[in-house]
Amino acid sequence: MGGFILSKQVETATPAKYNPKLEYYKELWRQLRKNKAAVVGGGFIVLFILISIIGTPWIGPHVLTYAPDAVDIPNKLQPPSADHWFGTDNYGRDIFTRIIYGMKLTLFIGFTSVAIGGIFGVIFGVVAGYFGGWVDTIIMRIMDVLLAFPGILLALAIVSVLGGSIQNMIIAVSIYSVPAFARIVRGSTLSVRKLEYIDAMKALGASHTRIIFKHILPNVMSPIIVQATMRIASAVLTASGLSFLGLGVKPPTPEWGAMMNEGRNFMRESPHVIMFPGMMIVIVVLAFNIFGDGLRDALDPKMKK
Repeated sequence: MGGFILSKQVETATPAKYNPKLEYYKELWRQLRKNKAAVVGGGFIVLFILISIIGTPWIGPHVLTYAPDAVDIPNKLQPPSADHWFGTDNYGRDIFTRIIYGMKLTLFIGFTSVAIGGIFGVIFGVVAGYFGGWVDTIIMRIMDVLLAFPGILLALAIVSVLGGSIQNMIIAVSIYSVPAFARIVRGSTLSVRKLEYIDAMKALGASHTRIIFKHILPNVMSPIIVQATMRIASAVLTASGLSFLGLGVKPPTPEWGAMMNEGRNFMRESPHVIMFPGMMIVIVVLAFNIFGDGLRDALDPKMKK
């Protein structure tokens, strides 16, 4: 009887099953939480995403007083007031409303272009780093040619050839993002490829596809995530720059760069026309950069030490 009770007590005291993935994410959150600036930046990013995905369909019709394309010429270039929080533009449109609606388009361009560029960049980087030889030489020389051009000039050249539109702007920013991903992934792949367990997998007859997807990619995801986070900031800045130059989103679509382009002729007498869209670009870019820095510090074992 005593043995039965003892066994029940031992069974009850058995610890829960260890989940390495859950512990990894907990440790990542603990490291990230130490960086207050990164937490603030991440909070702004979450807020912007919620406004873009969930907020616009609900906030727009129920909270915002004005439509983003509602023209009111008699009230054009009004300064910020209780009726128009950010003032009005040269057509009398409410700038605050246009910024809220433009947030969705700006983030869509940033996320989509980085996702497309990241996919191709990861493929090129893994293939170049894993196979090496002439494959590595050809791929990386092409990446070097793309990197020889400043990002905004490369995107500007591509959009000039393809024409100004949202789709072409996403293509241009995507191509501009490919070399950065390729170089980072190639370097990480070269390090992982030299590990002993990769040689063991090859000796056991594992295919290249299995080794790449099961063993290479999971070990190079950390720099990919960090690069993607920080690249979104560059993509937003590049896309806004193209729209400001008249080669991106066309009026009257509410996009922050295009809004600055429309208001630049009135910046002396009504500086709020370009100040608020420019301020939003700065906040978004800063939030992604700060969060990316904190995420890099949390994911890099050397930074933890």
